[in-house]
Amino acid sequence: MQSTKLLTSAALVFTLVLGACSTTPSATPTPYKAAKSKESYGYSSVQLSDNEYRVLFKATDRTPADIIQQYSLQRAAEIAKQNNYSWLTIIKTDVEKKPTIARTITPAKKPEPFSSDKQCTMSGCNEIAEPMSKPKPKNIKQTQINDVYVSILVKMGNSQESLGKHAMSVNKILAGDIDEAK
Repeated sequence: MQSTKLLTSAALVFTLVLGACSTTPSATPTPYKAAKSKESYGYSSVQLSDNEYRVLFKATDRTPADIIQQYSLQRAAEIAKQNNYSWLTIIKTDVEKKPTIARTITPAKKPEPFSSDKQCTMSGCNEIAEPMSKPKPKNIKQTQINDVYVSILVKMGNSQESLGKHAMSVNKILAGDIDEAK
């Protein structure tokens, strides 16, 4: 009975440790993707009126600022196209940074293809090669990074004149290649 409680407690602790590791962000660039929740990285949006949206992109500070802005504009253009608008303009841009703890993963040194060992007998010692390499663990460390929140207020329309001289063509935005964060 007591061993069952101990085993259950150990399993619970193991699950909590694994959960903590999976929710800690990785200190790597953020790719272009939808945010799956309020806490996750990627884009999200909210409709403010028939032709106005707020587009938010949350990324790590390992993602270059120009790439985050490009991702935000890309998402705004996708929304405009989905709603049959051919032009958009950025009314306002906000950028906020918040510190957070993340994990960095550095690979361990590459294992040697063969490790050697000595085998000694009465006639002396000889080097012998082990047929399998010994795997080495990755190094996981915690580091402080910043979460970067870029929020753009976007107005959409079907003519450049209705949005002003800074209006951008949705088709031209969507035709450009998005540079993936490296």
